[in-house]
Amino acid sequence: MHTNPMRATAVAGLTIAGLVLAGCAGGQSQAGDEGGAVTLTFANADPAETWAPVIEAFQKEHPGITIKQLNIPYAQYTSTINQRLGGGGGGIDVMVVDAGGGLLDWTNRGFLADLSALKEDAVEASVSESMVTAREVDGTLRAIEPWTTSQFLYYNADLLAAAGVEPPSTDPTDPWTYEQLTEAARKVQEAGVAEYPFLFDQWDSYYQLQMLGRSAGGGDGIDDEGVVDFSNDGWQRALSWYHDLFEEGLSPRGITNDKNGALFQTGKAAFMISGPWGVAVNEDGDIAWGMAPAPYFEGGERATSTDSWGVAIAEKSENQEAAEAFLRYITIDATGNAQSAEVAGIAPTTKEAYAQYAERVSGTAGESSAPFGDIMEYQLQDNAVHRPVVVGYSVFEPGANQMFSDIRNGSDPAERAAQADKEITEQIDRLK
Repeated sequence: MHTNPMRATAVAGLTIAGLVLAGCAGGQSQAGDEGGAVTLTFANADPAETWAPVIEAFQKEHPGITIKQLNIPYAQYTSTINQRLGGGGGGIDVMVVDAGGGLLDWTNRGFLADLSALKEDAVEASVSESMVTAREVDGTLRAIEPWTTSQFLYYNADLLAAAGVEPPSTDPTDPWTYEQLTEAARKVQEAGVAEYPFLFDQWDSYYQLQMLGRSAGGGDGIDDEGVVDFSNDGWQRALSWYHDLFEEGLSPRGITNDKNGALFQTGKAAFMISGPWGVAVNEDGDIAWGMAPAPYFEGGERATSTDSWGVAIAEKSENQEAAEAFLRYITIDATGNAQSAEVAGIAPTTKEAYAQYAERVSGTAGESSAPFGDIMEYQLQDNAVHRPVVVGYSVFEPGANQMFSDIRNGSDPAERAAQADKEITEQIDRLK
C-alpha cells in the first residue's frame, strides 16, 4: 500500500485525495432484532469506494446494522483518531490500525478492545498464524488483518539475456542471495543493456528495507524497550550493501518512489524488488518479465517484509456485538474477506479468499506471473517479517527512513547509523 506500507505503502491509493464521508443504510438483523437498528462508524484512511463492496454485502446479510464510513486522509489519520478517542470515544466503533507502534500506542491509551475471543477462529482462517499473532500486545489480540503483502524479485528477461545472466529460480524454497543479485546487477551494468540495473520499489522505506536487517542478523533495529540499534553487525552489513548499490551506480540516486514502477515497466531496469502490485504494473508495460522470491543475505535468515492495515474495535464502542460481527465478516469470513480486498487489489488474508486471489493474479500474465501464488504463500508462512510493536514507533520509522535516505545519498553507514541510534532513542525517551 502500506506507505508507509500499508498503508501501503503497500496499497496503492491509500492517499488518494478527495476522500469523503460515505454511509450506507440498512434495516434489521440479529443484532437489530435484539436491540433495534445499529449504526457503526468505521474509521479508515482509504477512499470510500475501497470498502464499499464489503459494506454493501455485510449490510445485506445483517440488515439491522448500518455501516457509516469515516474516511480520513492518511496524513491526518493518527492525529484524528487520537483526538476523537482520546476525547471520550468520538463515536467511532471500528477502525483501521497500522502495523507497528500504532497498535501498541492505541492499546496503551485504552482505545482498542480485547479481541482474544476471535483469535482461534482468526488463526484457523488465516494463511499464516503470524499475521494474527503479530497484532497482539502482551499476548492479547487487538486487531486482525483483512489484507496482507509480501515482496518479490521481478526481472526483465530480455535484459538479463542480453547481459548473459541466468534468471533467478521461481522456486520459493530457493531464493537468490543479495550477493547473487548484486553480481547479476553488475553484469547488467557492464553489458550496458539497462539504464538502471536494480531498483527497490520503495527507496528509504523501513517497510521494505526492514527485511535487509533481519536477514543479515541485525534484528528490527529497535528492541522492546525502545532502544534503537542500527550499529550492530547485521544492520551494518545491510546498510553497507544498500550504500554500495548507489556508490557503484547499480541503483540510482534522485529517483522518487513514484517513478520506479514506470522505469521497470518501460524496460529501463533489469531487476526490481516490489510487492504484489508489481504484477499489474509490469503487465501494463511492453516487456518480457518474470518473478522470483525475495532475496536474503548469504548465511543469514530468509526474511520478507509484509503487513497491511489491521482492523480493530474501539474499546468504548457502545455497539460491541455489531462491531464484532462486522470485524468477523471482513477478516474471518472468506466471502467478506475477499470483498474487502476487491477494490484495493491487495491480497486477502483468509485461506479461501487468498487461494482465489492468488489463482487470479497468477493467471494475469501467463508464464510471467504463474509463480506468484506459490511464492507469496510460502513467504507468508515461512519467512514473513512484521513491523515491531514497540513504544516510540511513530518516531522510529520516520527516523529510520531519513537514515536510509542519507545513506543512499552518500552518508557513511556506520556514522549515520550511530547518529540515528542516538537521536531516535532520545526522541523515544521523551515520549515515555
